Amino acid sequence: MYRRPGYAVPMRIRVTFGRGERLRYISHLDILRAWERTLRRAGLPLAYSQGFTPHPKLAFASPLPLGFLAEAEIMDVTLDERVPLDEFRQRLAAQTTTGMPVLAVEEVPPSAPAPQSVLLWADYRVELPTVDTGAARAVVEAFLAETSHPFVDDRRERPKAFDLRAAVARLTAGSRSSGEGTVLEMRLQADAETTARPEHVVTALFPGAEPSLIVRTGLVLNEPSPARDAWRRTGRYA
Repeated sequence: MYRRPGYAVPMRIRVTFGRGERLRYISHLDILRAWERTLRRAGLPLAYSQGFTPHPKLAFASPLPLGFLAEAEIMDVTLDERVPLDEFRQRLAAQTTTGMPVLAVEEVPPSAPAPQSVLLWADYRVELPTVDTGAARAVVEAFLAETSHPFVDDRRERPKAFDLRAAVARLTAGSRSSGEGTVLEMRLQADAETTARPEHVVTALFPGAEPSLIVRTGLVLNEPSPARDAWRRTGRYA
């Protein structure tokens, strides 16, 4: 349903959703289009951008790379009419696929910054089936004891050098439940200054290892947080 440009915007809803195996190799643009179709099928009063080709006002926290799964992606949906949150979730969930489930909805101020502009950290789970857990724990412990770890991301068109240690807020190694190998759990910097990726950690600490699975398990926005306040005081994320 098209809404005339310039119409007052009374409501913005933050949707937390998952991305399953069926959508593992779908691009971010395809995900965006899928959500546009889903929201239209749900008959929700979407607010549209102005211009020659208006589009629903959707804002994502961070595009997910191809091949990754996700457990808590974030999308802001702007409406030009108020809808009760329970009704919004029911209508939306009725139109989604099992590969893109709606996990939570909450109202945020219409004037709040876009989620990508306040993104701070991203959490990941990485499975390394060929890496011994004991050896991985020793490598992780040594890395966390470092004060810095220079790294160059040479997969970019323009290689970028940054301090990988400063970009890792948390890193642990454990055993895989499905067999031999290691599971890494990590929280990585994902703000406008530096975006560290789990592949960077694997390349730097476990050269030659190939992840069998990478799941983004959460996104941390710049919202009130005692843990982040501790990080600002001490230089480490608590």
